[in-house]
Parts: sequence; structure tokens; C-alpha cells
Amino acid sequence: MLTEEKAQPKTNTIKSTTPAPKQEVSPASQENSFTYNNLFFSVTDSKAAITHVNDFFAQVSKYEQHEIVGLHSKKLWHKDMPRAISNIFYRYQESKKTAAAYVKNVTKDGSYFWAMEVSFPCKGGHLSIRLKPGSTLFGTVQKMYTKILRLEEDLDWEENQQEAAQASHNYLLELVNKEGFADYEEFMWNALQLEMRNREEKLATSSVSADNNKAVPPSLLKLESILAELVLSLENLEDIHGALVDHSNYILKLARSILLLSLNAQIGSSKLNQSDHSLSVVAEKMGEQSVSGEEKLIKIKESIQSLSTLIGKLNLKIISSKLQVEMTTSYLSETYQDQEGGSTSSVAEKETKGMLNDAFMPTVDQVMNGIGKIPANLRELLHGVKDIERFLQVLRFIHITGKVEVARMNEEANSFSTTFQDLVREIQTAEKHLKKLTTVVEDNKGTATMYVDYRERLYNIIRNIERIDW
Repeated sequence: MLTEEKAQPKTNTIKSTTPAPKQEVSPASQENSFTYNNLFFSVTDSKAAITHVNDFFAQVSKYEQHEIVGLHSKKLWHKDMPRAISNIFYRYQESKKTAAAYVKNVTKDGSYFWAMEVSFPCKGGHLSIRLKPGSTLFGTVQKMYTKILRLEEDLDWEENQQEAAQASHNYLLELVNKEGFADYEEFMWNALQLEMRNREEKLATSSVSADNNKAVPPSLLKLESILAELVLSLENLEDIHGALVDHSNYILKLARSILLLSLNAQIGSSKLNQSDHSLSVVAEKMGEQSVSGEEKLIKIKESIQSLSTLIGKLNLKIISSKLQVEMTTSYLSETYQDQEGGSTSSVAEKETKGMLNDAFMPTVDQVMNGIGKIPANLRELLHGVKDIERFLQVLRFIHITGKVEVARMNEEANSFSTTFQDLVREIQTAEKHLKKLTTVVEDNKGTATMYVDYRERLYNIIRNIERIDW
């Protein structure tokens, strides 16, 4: 017994020389990051099957080119992507509309990367361009996706797929509304604008390096530079847009208020002693002015809406064209590097260059035409403001006349005093709005001139690009 005890080793004194095994990190928890310089794209057919990707897309997704071609684009979306997002994204695509979303992608080895994906309809399918997200909204969206996923986990997708899809869609819209957006489309374009502006500020210079400039036609580089300036100018357009919408909402309210006051005055005058028609005449004049003023107010509201709509479309087109042009320059540089390395230009590459050109040229043309309309829209708005100012002057005269008549008459006319006090308050508020509106228009006369210059520069560059043999 004693011998057996001696034969036993003391395990607590033995030190192992073998290093402890390293804890393996699951690819699923690893992010495959890339920089703001990197843009990459895929082309899909009408059934969302990938037909072509650029080299960097294959690199970041860790596939070989031949492996990724033929895959359904949805297979590259991570399981952490809410169904509500994929449903609305593909619904936009099916409707031949531009779609954008923050997308968590899964790579071949199971790691992931985030991208802002923008999909444009093109011949036979869609062109989807991806860029690195990094704006303040990106963090908010990640939290939003987590909330939607939690809801979707509790929904019955097997038995009531349609109801489940509607419930997740409604929750997405609820979260979008809480962030201050009317719908997903407004959220989508604001998100893309924030990401593009953030990217331009981070890069500060052209994404095409000096070494590869000879791969890109000079006119295309100039176009990219101008569009970069326009992207940074979008904040100014957004300020104009916001101010116009605020004043537009008030102007419609003003028209209704004055019409109501004139009706009250006319009803009140009918109850007075008919031997004195002075207040009846004042009430009648208020009625006439309310009709005339309503026409002027509706016209200026339409002018505001027209300019506001134009600015909204310009935001979309400027961002889209900048992205498409930069993707084209990036792809030209990429294929140039391949050829420098000994590769020959393939038929697919030539087709892709032509397709990228076909994608951005109409959009740039729309930008050029859109910015050319801004000066005329601002002039029309300023004329409308002057009309409203004259209208308010007439109302002030009616108000003074009414006050004189009320003071001359007996207590029966006291109710008119309240009406005229309400009228003068409306006039004063309207004058404040008009002053601010005039300031917006006057302050942006220089902006209008700037866009006229941009239009001329774009026109000359587009003519040069049209001569390029793709």
C-alpha cells in the first residue's frame, strides 16, 4: 500500500510544455472590412441571378469570379438581414425603381461585411453598386434591424406568411417614422445622401489614384469631380427644400383662415341693421379678396411644390450619377491594372463598360436639365411672393376700414371687432412668413447662378464623353 502511494506521480507539480490551444474565432463573428475608396458592383439578370461582378466584389466576398456568377443575389445577404428590408428592396427592383438599403452581406467563408447597396434598373436586369457606410445613421439602422429581427422571430411565417410579411413591413415603417421620415423611400434617399456626403468628406480627393489616371478619359475625371462638388452642395439644396416645405404648409393654412374670416364677417353683417350697409360692404370686400387671395396663395404653393419636387429629384439624380460615374472610373482603373498584369480585355468587360456608360449618361443629362431649371423656379417664386405682399396690403386696408366702421357703429358691431383682430393677426403672421420666404429666395440667387455655371460645364463634358469609344 505504501509502495503504491510512492509510485503515484504528483500531478499538481507537473508543468506542461505544450501551449494551450488557441480559441478559434468563428468566421461568422469576423467582419471583412474595406475602405471608403472601395466601390464594387454586381450585375444581375431579371431573376436576380448574378451575371457579372468586378474584381473587388469577388475579393471582398471571398469568391472566385466563376463561383459567384449564377448565384442569386439574395444568397449574399446575411441571415441577420430582416425580411422586411429584403422584401421592400426586391419590390422596388420588380417595379423598375432605384432601390437602396444598408445590407449585411455574408462571404463564402461565413464572415460578413456591411455595405450601402444601391440598385439601378438596367438593360436585362439591375446594376447594384456598393459603398462603405459610416454616417451617424448607420448605427441607428443596425439597432433598427435588431428590433425588426426580434419581431420577425416571433411571427408565424409557415402558416401566415402574408400576414407575417405585412407585420414586419408595418414595424419597419413605424421605426422609420420614429426617425422622422414619412416612408421608406424618404428614409432611403436621405440615408444614401448622408453616406455619400460622409464618403466625400472622408476621401476629400478623387477616388481614382494618379497612377491609374491614364486608364480613365479626362472628361470622365472632370465629370466625377463636378459631381463630387454637387454632392457636397446638396446640403444647401436641402436647406432650401426644408424652408420651402415649412412655408408651403403655412400658406395653405392662411388661405383657409382668411376664407373662414370672410365668411364669418359676411354672416355677421347680415344680422346688422340693414339701413347701414358699410360693414356689409367691408365684409363683401373681404369675401372678394379671400377668393382672389386664395388663387394667389394656391399659385405660390404650387410654385413652392414645383421647386421642392425639383430639388428632391435633383438630390436623387446627383447622388445616383456620382455613384455611377465613380463606379465607371473605378472599373476602368481595375481593368487597366488587369491588362497591365497581362490579362486581355474580355467581351464581358467591354459589355460592362458600355452598360456603366449607358447607366450614368441619362442620369447626368437629367441632372444637367434639372439644375438648369432652378433659376426660373426661383424667379417664379419671387413673383409669387410679391403678389402675396400686395394681397396682404389690400387686407390691411380692409382691416383699417373695418375698424373705423366698427368704432362708428353701436354695440351690434362688436363681434366684427374680434373678426378684424383675428384678420390682423393672420396678416402679421403671413408677413413674417413672407419675409423669411423672400430671404430664402434672395439669399439663393447666387446658388441659382452657380447651378447655371454647373449646367454649362456638364453640357460641355457630356458632349466629350459621347465621343468616347467604349
